[in-house]
Amino acid sequence: MLKLITPLSFILMTAMPACAHAPASESAVKTSAPSVQQTVKLAQLSPQPKTIAPTKMSQKQRYSAWKDDFTTRAIAKGHDPALVASVISSAKMNPKAIARNKTQPEFSKPIWSYVDGAASAIRVNSGKAKLRTHTTLFDDIETRFHVDRNVLTAVWGLETAYGKILGNHDIIDSLSTFAFEGRRKAFGESQLFAILDMLRDNVIRIDQLTGSWAGAMGMTQFIPTTFRDYAVDYRADGNKDLWTDPADALGSAANYLSRFGWRIEEPIFTEVILPKGFAYELADGTKRTISGWSGMGVRPVSGQTWSNPAMFLEAKLLIPAGANGPVFLTFKNFDVIKKYNNSTSYALGIGVLAKSYQGETAIVRDWPRTDKPLSHTDKKNLQRALTNQGFDTKGVDGQLGPNSRRAIRAWQTANKVPADGYVEQSLLKNILGK
Repeated sequence: MLKLITPLSFILMTAMPACAHAPASESAVKTSAPSVQQTVKLAQLSPQPKTIAPTKMSQKQRYSAWKDDFTTRAIAKGHDPALVASVISSAKMNPKAIARNKTQPEFSKPIWSYVDGAASAIRVNSGKAKLRTHTTLFDDIETRFHVDRNVLTAVWGLETAYGKILGNHDIIDSLSTFAFEGRRKAFGESQLFAILDMLRDNVIRIDQLTGSWAGAMGMTQFIPTTFRDYAVDYRADGNKDLWTDPADALGSAANYLSRFGWRIEEPIFTEVILPKGFAYELADGTKRTISGWSGMGVRPVSGQTWSNPAMFLEAKLLIPAGANGPVFLTFKNFDVIKKYNNSTSYALGIGVLAKSYQGETAIVRDWPRTDKPLSHTDKKNLQRALTNQGFDTKGVDGQLGPNSRRAIRAWQTANKVPADGYVEQSLLKNILGK
């Protein structure tokens, strides 16, 4: 691999999906086929979802009405009525999906807790064992897809504890729960249509459709649209078995990353140090070459120098925990990983885990562990306060995206504090005027 500093040995791997991290001791999943009902109640044909009046019907009645409407639309799209019946008629609401669908979680882990947990001792040791066991498979996958084995193993470990924790939810129940109402309606319906496509084409069997409460399946937790579009029959045995066959699961993950532009000769991220007086507002997502960053005084945390080939690579500056935490340059592969799971914490966690398999320390500088993170309500209050003070966040949703980060930096600049776009409880109080 192309290393960024001399000697050529400093690369930090990062990778993919953000799923529930159940304990590795949890039992494996047993699947069972849902019953098939051949009778379908058809509503009047309509290619678009009907609007169900919530005040006139109970939740159970609304769900039943949605099932009828979805069935009609699926048949209108050309799906066989018996197939649609086998998928939809026996579906039932998933209480966990209902609860998660209503609101965002109030509290989330600080990034350092997620990253620390990603590279737990049991996960690292189990991953090393998997790398030894599947050496030949990883050799072949790297040759075929040009994706690093440590990254793939990290995905496998972080997603399902290397296949031990696949989830035992009926994903049709979960996805139909999302689809019938709420903030994930479009997502739920798109995934159900993907399931119908795959059942029609004999890509999967209905008895295989178990996974997480969020609708992800297999060792690498593919949602149905991802499964349909990127899963591979690695052994060429007529099956795409992401539940029990590591070759199919890892080959599919490699195919996904490869299709989104993975560059095996480039790093994912590297930790850096910034010069005194650095303009933190430059961490705004703008790509610059390593040569450009170097000209601003950005240096590898190790104290070594950038290699000549690295000078032409483009990178973005990432300051996930503010000026008092570690700082990174992220490369093309970081963005590819976020296509798999759009989470900075996840990408960093995969990187730390992948390096840990090799006995390397991924992050040198410690996190600001005494900082108290913001709750979902705090974030909404922050957005309101910033907007009211003339620093428009373009909405109040409790999600600190690019618009909110720009507003935070503008407030910080105006108030002569480092414009790193990072807010914890102490700074929040200042912004709120408390």
